[in-house]
Amino acid sequence: NHPRVRPYLGLLTAGIIWIVGGRGGPAMAFLALWYAARTLLRIRARNQLAVEQERCALHAISTASRALRAGIPITGMLQILATEGEGEAGKAFQEIVQRDNLGEELPASVRGVLLTSPIPALRAFGLALLVQMEAGGNIADITDRLTRSLIDRGRVRRRAKTIVAYGQTAANILAMTPVIAVTLMSMNVDGYSEFILNRPAGNTILSVSALMLALGLVSVQRISRIELAQSARAS
Repeated sequence: NHPRVRPYLGLLTAGIIWIVGGRGGPAMAFLALWYAARTLLRIRARNQLAVEQERCALHAISTASRALRAGIPITGMLQILATEGEGEAGKAFQEIVQRDNLGEELPASVRGVLLTSPIPALRAFGLALLVQMEAGGNIADITDRLTRSLIDRGRVRRRAKTIVAYGQTAANILAMTPVIAVTLMSMNVDGYSEFILNRPAGNTILSVSALMLALGLVSVQRISRIELAQSARAS
């Protein structure tokens, strides 16, 4: 489970397969599929983390809206968010409070923390705070509108992810078809498994097919993230 050892497990296992089997084709096929699986798991973990961080940011902004509606000043609202906030959003508000305790002006703290945050919701909230500090206005009403817009944006993104998920499922099924086909042919065609595993030509076909399969699976995942990445940059 050590993060520095984990990437080399696939290379080590492929080397063992090569040494024991005496053929490089199965080892190369295993290596390609190993790194494809690791890439897909990293993409999935990164997407889950982004969703969780966005949820924490939206919860913090909703809490800020309720606090401002109750008449609590901005500094008190930031204290509440620093205490009750979760994830990166909570850390961001804790840093703002710490900077304020050290004597830094609040607009500078908001500009240095929220506007540089990788979470679009926090950047939008920070911009709303700066506008209110510089030009005045009803910050509670602005925060309510921001919360509603973020909720609507999240609803649209969830619908988009649902639509994309159908395409990903179909692509994954099609990508795994060669694996099923090779297994069935090995069971029903005499000499096919011998050709694939023990002949140089069969090893070449096996390794190239596994590499193309791995590239296809990774490409499908990356293509499905293009729209979401553009949306995040646009925000």
